[in-house]
Amino acid sequence: MRKNLLSALLLGSAMLVPSIAFAEAAPEASAEPMAIAMPAANQSNLEKVVAKMPKISGYIQTGYNFQDKNNTGKDENTSSFQLKRMRLIIDSKLNDMFDIRAQFEMFSSSKDGNKKAVMTVMDAFVNMHIVPGLHFRAGQFFLPVGFENYDISPATNEFVDFSNICYRMACRNAIATPGIIDYGRDLGIMAYGDLFKNENKDFYYLSYNLAFTNGQLPNMNDNDRSKDITARLTFRPVKNLRINASYQYGEYDTAFGDIKVENINLHRVVLGAWYNDPTGLTARSEWGYLKSKDTNLQEMGFYVMAGYHFGKWLPAARFEMYRDHYNKLARTNKNNILLGVTYEPYKFLKFQVNYTMSMYTDEIKDSAMKNTDLGHQLQIMAIAKF
Repeated sequence: MRKNLLSALLLGSAMLVPSIAFAEAAPEASAEPMAIAMPAANQSNLEKVVAKMPKISGYIQTGYNFQDKNNTGKDENTSSFQLKRMRLIIDSKLNDMFDIRAQFEMFSSSKDGNKKAVMTVMDAFVNMHIVPGLHFRAGQFFLPVGFENYDISPATNEFVDFSNICYRMACRNAIATPGIIDYGRDLGIMAYGDLFKNENKDFYYLSYNLAFTNGQLPNMNDNDRSKDITARLTFRPVKNLRINASYQYGEYDTAFGDIKVENINLHRVVLGAWYNDPTGLTARSEWGYLKSKDTNLQEMGFYVMAGYHFGKWLPAARFEMYRDHYNKLARTNKNNILLGVTYEPYKFLKFQVNYTMSMYTDEIKDSAMKNTDLGHQLQIMAIAKF
């Protein structure tokens, strides 16, 4: 395995040489209204027309991945170049009250052994801005669950991948669609706003979100009459510090074999704190809990990360643990230690190198997967924004 990992490091280092030139992308997820430049008084008629046109942005995330998968005693290491994400984002300010966003994901899909390109709608919503303390959103949007799903995008994340709190709790419905990722999106309506501006007028002490959504997969109608309720409060005692509490509740219809069961409840809670100085320290921690009182489903996760901005460099580390108490042999039952560095020479381009060591639980090590003790992963990615 050491030879494979050494080869991966040498191959990955070579990928950091080329540079790519694109323009800057807007963040994917933000509770703030989208800002789109309005024409100045001295602009020509053509410039005014161009300024009112929709803003098109996006990003491409591509690179190399090496992963040690020796969970059966066989050599199952993977070594591959990857196109992780390719996003296209369209923003348009209709007037001072309304703006819209559409975001598309392009990826490869495999069916019957045949690969084909697929485009799917990630976001499609309209915002209505009443006052700073009251906005409305309708359509398909990212849910306000935790920091990673709502305030951070793959283009702005400190690491290549999010934590399992985001992937397992915000981007997955463990009852309605347990084996399918829903990307933390849903169809519905949401009220949100900022309250109590500080003395210097540069931040608000409190923000809130309240959403009513289908609780179904994106781009699909609801299959029952109940709706998900998602509530979130964000408190900012000082400018760079945010303390967050998110809660989501839903009831879903599912089937166990030929038996259909209705109105199974699911509770999701994410608590976190994030200190973020763009020119210095960034540190974040979140704790998440998922439980259904109608079933034995119960999952819990936690992570803590810290990094420091040294000009264009951001070295960072993350410790993460996740436990599925119902399925004790799920391979998510592990602790991860991640060491990474981000280099952003331009606003439109950044490189990331992440090394992750995974330590599995005793139940997994004592099971049929007894050869699994430590897992290793190396990711070397570039994100180009336009």
